[in-house]
Amino acid sequence: MNKKSNTLKTWILISCCFFILICSIVYFIQHKSGNRPDTHSIVLTDVGFDTSITFEANCTKEDFDSYVAIVKESFIHYNQLFDQYNAYEGINNVYTLNHEAYENPIEVDPELINLISYSLAFNEKDTAFDITQGKLLDIWHTYREEGLEQNAQHKSGRLPSEEEIQEARTHSGNDKIQIQDHTIRFTDPEFMIDLGGIAKGYATQKTAEKLQDEGLHTGFINAGGNVVLIGHKSDETWNIGIQDPNKQSSLLQLKTAEPLAIVTSGDYQRNYEVDGVQYAHIIDPKTGYPPRFHRSVTILCKDSTLADALSTALFCMSLEDGQHFIQENYPDVGVVWIDSKDTTPIKPDLSTSRYDIYITANYKDKVRLN
Repeated sequence: MNKKSNTLKTWILISCCFFILICSIVYFIQHKSGNRPDTHSIVLTDVGFDTSITFEANCTKEDFDSYVAIVKESFIHYNQLFDQYNAYEGINNVYTLNHEAYENPIEVDPELINLISYSLAFNEKDTAFDITQGKLLDIWHTYREEGLEQNAQHKSGRLPSEEEIQEARTHSGNDKIQIQDHTIRFTDPEFMIDLGGIAKGYATQKTAEKLQDEGLHTGFINAGGNVVLIGHKSDETWNIGIQDPNKQSSLLQLKTAEPLAIVTSGDYQRNYEVDGVQYAHIIDPKTGYPPRFHRSVTILCKDSTLADALSTALFCMSLEDGQHFIQENYPDVGVVWIDSKDTTPIKPDLSTSRYDIYITANYKDKVRLN
């Protein structure tokens, strides 16, 4: 009887030990997988800039959660700082400047000073990029928002009058903004600035830098077409699509082993229709109207702030002028122009039934048709 009891106790002890071993293995596997580097991604729709933000990273789940918090905080901060349409408690932003800087010098965040100064310096090189055309851009914004509502009801929008456009253009110019220490003052009561052509690129670049400072080695941010690649992929190249202006799909494929900023300006982004004609959201400061040189311009370089400014500027320049400008000022920058078929006598590098495509020499071997 005692022998049988001892045997039973032994089997029970062995079974308990085996059960504990299995539980330990399961826990170890689960714990290990939770801290193993893997690819994680998220789409954020509530962090500003009127667009969705896609963030992808190769890291542990725990690290990814902390990186997502950085992305959210960073984009919300920059959206509020550069917003020209809304005020926020405790922040002197672009809206504050446009409404109060004529009456008194306004003290602002050093980053706002830096981006405005950067933009004014860029304008000295190329007047096709001009943040001082805020009055003109505000008029077009009003008509575009009204037009989008009309278009949604299958009705035609309206254009601003020639008088409105030309009058607004008189309230622009680098000489109408004064920067001293941490304050900004305007010298024209109708003067306004608009950082829409560069703010998202700056925000994306700074957010990527913050992520790298916190230890992220591989990933990317896509802020509504403003893409920043972070680090190198361990076993493959980055493959980035460049959108077909008439479709949601990619027309071109960029292959690169290097981390880059990729920014596209196109006539299909936030446009509206008037009497059967589409009007882009980008306005040429030289004419006061949306330009019609290109379907899209894509910039490839190391810095998203520069890429954003260049994509806006080159969209407002002819192909010949754009090629000359890049060669003279930014020979290391890559550019891809997508034009409607047969709109320029220059031989294209690639072509389709709809488009002629031009690529700077330094990226011709990295861009191909999809």
